[in-house]
Amino acid sequence: MDQFIKLTIRGISLSQIQSGIYVLLLEEESGRIKLPIIIESLQAQSIAYALGKKDPSRSFTHDLFLSFAKEFHIRLKAVVIYKLINGIFFSYILLEGDYIEEEGKIKKKEHKIDSKTSDAVALAVRFKAPIYTTREIFDKAGIYFENGFPIDKEKENDVTETEIENSGLLFFKEKSQRDLENMTEKDLNALLNHAVVNECYELAARIKKELDRRE
Repeated sequence: MDQFIKLTIRGISLSQIQSGIYVLLLEEESGRIKLPIIIESLQAQSIAYALGKKDPSRSFTHDLFLSFAKEFHIRLKAVVIYKLINGIFFSYILLEGDYIEEEGKIKKKEHKIDSKTSDAVALAVRFKAPIYTTREIFDKAGIYFENGFPIDKEKENDVTETEIENSGLLFFKEKSQRDLENMTEKDLNALLNHAVVNECYELAARIKKELDRRE
């Protein structure tokens, strides 16, 4: 897994744009780059439950999978987010189980299974397995930070707090795609700061996509 970037879960927040949708925020180990992923309510609850932030009396299908895997000595070695197409993240889980040869010898065998990213993360939390992604995905969808504020990953020019305050730009959560397309690059960067500060990571991801489109 040396060619991949290891991720940790930064948190889960309720979408400020669409009801019933959550944003899973992953980050690389230094915390400088964050990766927001939109997930559905059930998966968000399952991840939060596994992290110990929800009602412990409730269980999910992911818990059944964990019990099944333990019974048959199956280990989840890693989760890999390997592809991003039209805003959709594609992942696989890497499993390892016992394989019995004809001679009766027991060997370990790996299996790679495609999975919905939110389900894969929910399993990773339960198995205490690492989560990885590629540099290409970080370049496409990662939000770079410096001193708590997002920066342009190419120009490395910080948008300062003073610039945000003086921009005169009101922060609207319901920005349409047309609104973003009509904004200047400077205003988009200022809005990106507002979105991150207000934990509107779904909007931040859309702004990031629009900025990348203009490169």
